[in-house]
This record gives sequence, structure tokens and C-alpha cells, in this order.
Amino acid sequence: MSDPHVDLKLPDPERALLGPLVAPWHDLLDAPGPGFTSPLDPGAYRTSVVIVPAAGPAIRVSSVVTSAFGGELCRLRLEALPHAPPPSLGSFFHPSRTGTIYALAPERGVAAAEAPERAEWRYEGVSLAPRLGRISGMRLLRERGRVGDGSWQADRGLALTGADGALSLVLAVAEPAEAALFLPSPGLYRTLLDPAATPKPGVTVRDLLGHGDRDDGVETTIELLPLP
Repeated sequence: MSDPHVDLKLPDPERALLGPLVAPWHDLLDAPGPGFTSPLDPGAYRTSVVIVPAAGPAIRVSSVVTSAFGGELCRLRLEALPHAPPPSLGSFFHPSRTGTIYALAPERGVAAAEAPERAEWRYEGVSLAPRLGRISGMRLLRERGRVGDGSWQADRGLALTGADGALSLVLAVAEPAEAALFLPSPGLYRTLLDPAATPKPGVTVRDLLGHGDRDDGVETTIELLPLP
């Protein structure tokens, strides 16, 4: 009997959506709201993102989470949207477009759409259009893990190379539900993209992949696969 193994690679229909994304982008959209940013992880945004390429349908990127081996494993999920993205989404290319959230209106006792009132609930940086308006390269970040007799592999992230050669990262995360972690600049997460990079003290691949709190001897490695 073989050892238990969990395969969380991108299904073929989802992987096929990646090829057309190595191209110009019209926009990169986000879902604003609580948890969008965190002072513990500056420069990172927890949100599903919607890529609007110059040609073809918009692609939503989020996470799928599976419980296995005493913890949570996750992979990216890609979905082609059947319609134009809703106006409730914010934009990393046009920061003045903050999107909307639904909040309870006390005077009416019902939820109403409104702009996210707190700065940490929306994107307030510079436009990312100069960097990500044209994607020149993309790599798939695959996690391989083992704990006890169990093992897994999961397609965890996308490493994006912009027109200026700078790297950005979209990483699947276990929480919040259906979000991903978007990093316009890798920062501490550069360790995942460059095995030769000197890791920061206390920041290991295991920590960055969300397994740092486990005490069961989990082992993880990263493989970067060229796309398409």
C-alpha cells in the first residue's frame, strides 16, 4: 500500500488560462474590505484578484483550501469570468477606484454599498500599471511537502515579471476564505522566488508557506516552473 499523497496541482482547464496572461493587461482588480492589509505583513494584500487582460475574459485568482495531515493545504484557483468584472471591485492600476463594500445602514437596518472608509480596507499605493501593464514572464510556484508518511504537492503561486523586469507574486493562502496574497514587490517572500537569496532571520520557506506554527516536523520545498 502506497503512502498517502495529496495532489493539488492546477487542473488542466485552469492551467490553460495562464498562457494568455503573458501579455498586456488592462487592469488588476481587488476586493476591498476588512483584512485587505495587515500591519504585520506590510506591502501585502489579502484579496482575490481579477486580472483583466487586453484580450480574452477577465480571470479571477483566489485559493482552494483542503484539510490534510493535521493541517491545511492550499493551491491557487483560476476562473474565467463570464461577464465583465463588477464595479464593486477596486483597482491596483487606478487607485482612485476604491471599489465598494456592503455595510449596515443603521437608519434603514439594511446593508448598503459604500466606499471602504478605512485606509487599510483599500489600496492606497501608486498605480501598478507601469509595472504590470505588460507581463513579460510568468512562473508557477509549486510546493512539495512531507510530514510523517504523508506527502503533497500544490501549485501555490504565480511569480510575475513585469515590463521593467521587477517581480511580483500571487500566493495561495489558507485564510481568509477564497483570498490570495498579492505582493507587488516580494519583500520577505523573495526567498520563495530565489533559492539563492539570503533568508531573513526567522523567515523560512516553511513560515512563508503558512506551516510555521506546526510542530509535527513538516518539510517543504519549492519548485519554480516556467509558463506557459
